[in-house]
Amino acid sequence: MRETLPAGLRCAWSGAAHLGAWLIVCLMVVLSGTAAAGAPGSYLVGEYKLPALADPSVAKGVTTELWAVVYRPRADGHYPLLVFLHGNHGTCGRYDEGLGIRIDDGIDYTYTGTCPEGWQPTPNHLGYGYLAADLAARGYVVVSINANRGVNAADGVRGDLGLNLRRGRLVLRHLQQLADWSVGRVTTPASLGFSLQGLIDFSHVGLLGHSRGGEGMRAALAQYRDRSSPWPRRIGPVNVEALFEIGPVDGQTGRTLDAEGVAWNVLLPGCDGDVYDLEGVRPFDRMVMRSAETVALSKSSIEVFGANHNFYNTEWQESDSQECPGQPKLFPDYVGSEVQRRTAQETVVPFFLAHVGGAKESALAERFDPSRPLPAELAPLTYYARGQAASLSKAANFIIDDFTRTTGRSSRGARNIAYRLTEYSHGDAGYSHDLAQRAALVAWNSAGAYLQVNASNKYVSARPGVYKSLEFRVKLECHDDLCAGNINPAGDVDFSISLVSAGGGLSLPVRLSSVASVYRPVGADSTIYGDYNSVFQTVRIPLQSFVGADLNAFQGVRFTFDATPQGRLSFGNVRFVQAEAANPEGTQTSRVATPGLPAERVAQPVREGNAVVAIRRSASVQGAGVDAGTSAGPDAREIELTSTRSFRVTNALPLLYIGDRPFTLSRFAGRTTDRIIFSISSEEYRLLPSGADVKLVIGRAPVWHFGRLRKP
Repeated sequence: MRETLPAGLRCAWSGAAHLGAWLIVCLMVVLSGTAAAGAPGSYLVGEYKLPALADPSVAKGVTTELWAVVYRPRADGHYPLLVFLHGNHGTCGRYDEGLGIRIDDGIDYTYTGTCPEGWQPTPNHLGYGYLAADLAARGYVVVSINANRGVNAADGVRGDLGLNLRRGRLVLRHLQQLADWSVGRVTTPASLGFSLQGLIDFSHVGLLGHSRGGEGMRAALAQYRDRSSPWPRRIGPVNVEALFEIGPVDGQTGRTLDAEGVAWNVLLPGCDGDVYDLEGVRPFDRMVMRSAETVALSKSSIEVFGANHNFYNTEWQESDSQECPGQPKLFPDYVGSEVQRRTAQETVVPFFLAHVGGAKESALAERFDPSRPLPAELAPLTYYARGQAASLSKAANFIIDDFTRTTGRSSRGARNIAYRLTEYSHGDAGYSHDLAQRAALVAWNSAGAYLQVNASNKYVSARPGVYKSLEFRVKLECHDDLCAGNINPAGDVDFSISLVSAGGGLSLPVRLSSVASVYRPVGADSTIYGDYNSVFQTVRIPLQSFVGADLNAFQGVRFTFDATPQGRLSFGNVRFVQAEAANPEGTQTSRVATPGLPAERVAQPVREGNAVVAIRRSASVQGAGVDAGTSAGPDAREIELTSTRSFRVTNALPLLYIGDRPFTLSRFAGRTTDRIIFSISSEEYRLLPSGADVKLVIGRAPVWHFGRLRKP
């Protein structure tokens, strides 16, 4: 696997080690791809950067620009299009001699299109070259967008706090420009180094978004599809077939953004110190609970244990997380991680090969099926938790219990049975999951306790031959000392699953450990914050494995806790599905070889000074780079904070806590990241008690403390 960008793009690092500067120049090159699937070809790389302007189709009153790197097959042809979008990050970088990396804590480029002397624009869009190169070598045009100007680190606005709707419009504006070049309405700029005329097939399009770029891609999809949207007329027909998200955010806009109508996968970094709650699983929850699609389009998730947020982008050179309790850490504190990139290489590339294009390699999608063994390219690297819904058509799912009713009553109105459980309740699925997702929480401390979820109080026909598999979602919860130790490679819980026929007859049981490994919760820096991410994975078992079951007289499913003496876990979405499940072939355990990490170069700690600079009435929101809507309303208050430790430009929203009240509408004060301003409505401010604690939380960085609120 390639450890760096293609040679022609290394100019982004040119001279860094000795001169402390970078040349942002990308020359056209011809290289060979290196991914495992298929025979690679050769490809070209070029870049376009059009003059910045205030484009109202992207953002009113804000200057943005169309800047992207393009990878294409060397041979002329008509190729599927993949569009990549990075997340929120600094836009100006400075070289740190001691650490040997670029530190991106400047934001001048966001507002002015330039960086101070000694700083260079951060090439955020170049960080996925290791993926784009392989995909271009396999017959895709790949466009990786730079969202620095007017988007990254820019002022949040009401209804679009993370600017992800704006990101979506920027993507659509790029698609409009690419369509103009492809159909010949406008000549491709010579600076790109090659023509795009006739090259792009808009009937086969895939999207990839990292972090805020993930929700940004969902926003692009939604805004293109909106009733009376101007974008179909501007761009022409665009058939998006698939969307892959890496560590995405969710809920940073005033809209609920999902990915219905496309194949979709989310990669969740298990040691994410930025989007630390793994909220990117929430679109999966919403789509599964609705089951509203009419065609079979896979939705899937894969949690990669030990992966951090930043190092899926090779240009993000500081880790967002230091501690990874309970899981093998895949990364050092600085530079990047080749092992972590391989987990993307072996999921992103096969995903698009399987779902985008006229000649799809469908077999590659099997690695997202939790009933199948992990491929040899992935299994040894770390542990994983996979989730999948092969189809969200109502006809493809016989719902036994989604736990949408009160405790003890199934979704079909039947009475569930709880035997010798110490805890059993229906409710939400925990803070990582969407509120729409429902779950049954159970606990036990004696062998033989069970939960039986029933489709009927007597029996019902489960239509034998129509449904092929039992499917359910499950996740372990921390209890006793479970989360104080490391992962058990064979799984941290085991129990038996049986089908129940009329009169209470049980099939032969299937042991969980024969079909899946379910691990303890993990997280980032939990030694500081004291919480872990408990995320659902999917278990799918062939119905033929339940010997003696009578599906013509089916009553329910029994989960018997007969192997692990005590435990606490949650179940969700117990269903029969039409999707085939692989025959059990022993435990699906990763053969993990914890990678050797290079010696870490640790920055020397500095003494921190935090202060509330001012509490004042909001000034006019007019000014360069500020959308209408930045203010929290008439007579709002602004609270300005400063620190000698820079406030990180992250993808998680900065959260100002005053007492127990969180506030999220913020902007940086000026062009550096040592001052931040939060806007609070006059009514919210009136209700705040004088003397309340003031603190700032940004991802999993150490909390900034500002003492007690003193109202002027």
